[in-house]
Amino acid sequence: MNSPKVAILVSGSGSNAASLLEFWANGAVQTVGIWTNRKSAGIWNRPINVLVHHFVPGDDDEKLLAQWRAEGVTALVLAGYLKPVPSAWIQAFGPRCYNIHPALLPAYGGHGMYGRHIHEAVVAAGEAESGLSIHRVTEHYDEGPILFQMRTPLVPGDTAEALGARILNGEHWASPRVVTADLFGTEFPTELPEGWSK
Repeated sequence: MNSPKVAILVSGSGSNAASLLEFWANGAVQTVGIWTNRKSAGIWNRPINVLVHHFVPGDDDEKLLAQWRAEGVTALVLAGYLKPVPSAWIQAFGPRCYNIHPALLPAYGGHGMYGRHIHEAVVAAGEAESGLSIHRVTEHYDEGPILFQMRTPLVPGDTAEALGARILNGEHWASPRVVTADLFGTEFPTELPEGWSK
């Protein structure tokens, strides 16, 4: 079987993208590049060995899809990408279009629910737990089929910053393992890091 070829989409610091690249350093999955909609995104400053490209959502959608097809891309991974995904991309990649979301969907999902906004809402609501979700992408924000979730309890005095840092670490662990397992049709992780549950 040929190695899957993946394109990664990023809007921010790119820490999840970096965790994917590190996990795929053995060549099991090839990353053809990283694309960001923001010229000021932190991903530009990361010491990674994959080219980072800027694109303009809406203007570059068709050109980018043609480029990915020409390069044999078989999957898209949204790693902190905050824009809607064009329906043509979703149709092209089907179930191999993945998103990482820092909450237990379907709660705390949808337009405007990302990063710190989510964690502030979770803490303010007095939730007993939060976590992360990895799901397939559809044309509606955060409503695609959920593949995998991990849960972590809130502790007394938890702040949005502390919760967000904990969940981000969980994402770095989970996203490469879950996406890789789905690409190859193998089992999702069952033994989770300390402090996490299914």
